[in-house]
Parts: sequence; C-alpha cells; structure tokens
Amino acid sequence: MALIFHVIFCNEAQLHLASTGGNWNALSAWEQRRMAWSRGPIELWQTARRLDAANLMLALVLCGLPIVVGGLRWRVALRVQGLDLPLREVVRISFVAHFFNAFLLGATGGDVVKAWYAARLTHHKRAEAAVTVVVDRLLGTLALLVFAALMIPLAWHATAPEPLFLRYRRYEALALLVGAMAVAAALLVGIGFYTDLLAEGSAFGRVLRRLPKGTSVARALAACRLFGHRRGFVRTTAVYSLLINLSIVGTFLVLAGGLRLAVPGAVLWFVVPAVICVAALPVTPSGLGVRENLFVSMLAVSAFPGVRHGEALALSLLGYSANLAWSAVGGLVYLLLPGRDALSHLDAAGTSADDPGT
Repeated sequence: MALIFHVIFCNEAQLHLASTGGNWNALSAWEQRRMAWSRGPIELWQTARRLDAANLMLALVLCGLPIVVGGLRWRVALRVQGLDLPLREVVRISFVAHFFNAFLLGATGGDVVKAWYAARLTHHKRAEAAVTVVVDRLLGTLALLVFAALMIPLAWHATAPEPLFLRYRRYEALALLVGAMAVAAALLVGIGFYTDLLAEGSAFGRVLRRLPKGTSVARALAACRLFGHRRGFVRTTAVYSLLINLSIVGTFLVLAGGLRLAVPGAVLWFVVPAVICVAALPVTPSGLGVRENLFVSMLAVSAFPGVRHGEALALSLLGYSANLAWSAVGGLVYLLLPGRDALSHLDAAGTSADDPGT
C-alpha cells in the first residue's frame, strides 16, 4: 500500500512541479521523496474536495443499502434450513459483520463473525446456520461476477474504434480472471445444490466424518442440497443480488461523477464489480491496496487522458471511506448489541441440544 501511494504521490508532485515551471529530474532522490510525501497528499485532498455534499450523501446511502439488502438475502438462506431469525436480528448481525470486514482479510472476513453469531443464535442447527453464510456469500459473489461479465460488451464498445480489451492486456487479464472466478463459483454451486457428491452418505462425506469435527462439516455440506431443492430460492437470491450490485456500482458512479472523472460510465459498469470481486480475495485486510492498485491500473490509462493516477486513487479511497463509515456504524451496533450478553446463555442452553461432535 505504501508503494502504491509513493508512486502516485510522486506522479502528483511531478505534475504540480511542472505547472510551476520546476524540473523534477533536477531534484535529488531525497528531495523527490520529500516533495512527493509533502505535496502528493495535498493534491490528492484537492481532488477529493471536488465532491460536493449531495454526491457524498447519495454515495453513502447507496453504499449502505447492500448491508440491509444483504441481510434480507441471507434470511432467505436461513429459512431454507428451517431457521427463522427475526429480521431485526439478521440486520443487526449483518452490520456487526460489516464492522469486522474493515480489518479482516479480504472483503469477506466478516462472514466468519456472521457464521459465529448465527451458530450460537441457532444452537440446535449450528452447522446449517454456518453454511447459510457461506452459501449467501458464494451466491452473492457469483452474481457480481456474472454481472461484471455481462457488462463486458458494454465496456467493449465504450472506446471505439479500438476496444480497451484489445488495447490493454490488463483489461483482458481482468476479464479472464472474472470469467475463471465465475466458472469456479458456478461449479461449487452446481456441485453443492444439484448433485449428491456432498451428501452425508457419499464417499466424501464418510471421509470427512473420520476427521476431527468432521461430522459438523459433513452435515453442513450435506445441507447445501436443500438450497437446490427449494423452489424459487436461486431466483429470489438473484433479485436481491441484482439490487446489491446496482447499489455497489451506483456508489462509484456517483463518486466518479462528483470527481468529474473523464471515464465513460460503461467502463465503470465493468471495472467496479470486477475490482470488487478480486479485492474480496483474502489477500489484505478489507482488500486495501489490491482495490486501489486495480482502480489506478484500470482507469489511469492513455485511453482516458483526463484521468490522473491521483484521481483514480481518490475514487477508490472515497469508495472505501464510504464503506468504512458504515463499518463504524456496525462497530457501534456491536458495542450496543443487546444479544452479546445473551449469546453465552443461548450457547449454554443449546449445548445439550447439539449433536455430538458439533
């Protein structure tokens, strides 16, 4: 992350020095570094200040919608497993999970916390509750990947006569990565939902049961078959996912408009969901650095001569800041969570109800 900022700050400092008639190459290496880290942040802040209050508020609202809609989507998965948590509890846990996403690896680290809460609030079906979190994230990621793939034709024709995907290998590589991730996610869904490969009586299930705590894992994987059997589950999940995807892309479209970024909206319809999916991989806390590097690589190119590195970085950081604001709300919910003290009571009460080994 520091390297990314250093390169971008150097670029911003060079542009500023050139506008005043200075010569960057005449400076010593130490002077270049000093100017980059003194002038670079100022230039980045000046770029971020272009955003007016109306755009900022709209972006914040759009950024918060996926948390609530995501909670509704997760509740559908819970009901498939016969678990009917109150809507208030589902939304509360979703906000708490979003708080932990801010510093756990990738953009899905909070799912571990969500599974932990769900398992204890539904003590009689801990394995099934935990698998709903995995399935919800898997289907959400698959929906976002498919959404990004469907936007490729739109982005393809946005820079006629030469498409970005033929002009820049990075666009081609990102499209191929999105396609590979979509195929992998679709295979996992197909195997879990529509085959008996993970059934409790399958060879794989029998092997799992021999491992420590393998009974719970085998039962959780076998429960995935219910999602394929439940009529309308995939369709309902797809509708919720579409709303989430539109909110995510809408957040960055609003921010890009507020920053007056000279990037065709059609390109952002592909770049934003693709970058979000890649940043969700557990590489850095909250995808920090991965996301910024990708936004700069995809948008600060010669095809968009009006977009500086600092502007692409500002777009990514503003999107992250909006997300961080909602993480702070999630942190407040966590501190005030009435169910926190009750969890130990529920856990103790439900221990006897659990199957051995769960």
